[in-house]
Parts: sequence; structure tokens; C-alpha cells
Amino acid sequence: SALPDPGPADSHDPGTGGLDHLTSVAEAALAGRASARLEELLTADGEWVSARRLLADLVSADLRPESPYRLRWSDSLTAAPDAEPAWLSHGYLERTGHDA
Repeated sequence: SALPDPGPADSHDPGTGGLDHLTSVAEAALAGRASARLEELLTADGEWVSARRLLADLVSADLRPESPYRLRWSDSLTAAPDAEPAWLSHGYLERTGHDA
């Protein structure tokens, strides 16, 4: 993730800088839609480094209670050893409609 290291946990200020970055990433991924398929988002650039960064940011957005973005996972998994990424968990990125 491109989020800066906030330093020691006891000095952490939960400001909005990180949430602003996550909102920007999620909105770019949604591209005006209410939801987007994760397998579409994670294969768009065709290489794992970008997919890994995007997934890390989307998971971070999902874990922030004040964030209006959620990941909804399915039970399916696709393995394609010759592709990048070689495996995909299926699901959706969704905008929940609740704002901080």
C-alpha cells in the first residue's frame, strides 16, 4: 500500500489522510458504478504487483468502519498457473451508501 507509516502505535493519529487515499483508490476502481467484480479489477493491469497493491488498499478500505466501501467475497476460487495473478478469489467491491 502507498499509505505512509504512521510510526509507533502509541503515537498514531487516525487522521483522514489514509482514508482519503483509500477513498480515491476505491472510487477509481468503481469508476462510477455501485459495485465492481474483483476478478475484473485484479486482472486489469495484467500483472500481480499492481493487483496486490490494489487488493491491499481495498481490504484496508473494507476494514475501516468509517469507510463506505465493502468487499463481498464468494466461495469460488479460480487457479490459472500460467496467468497473472495465478489465482483469483471472486467477489465484489461495493459502495454501501453510508458516509463517515
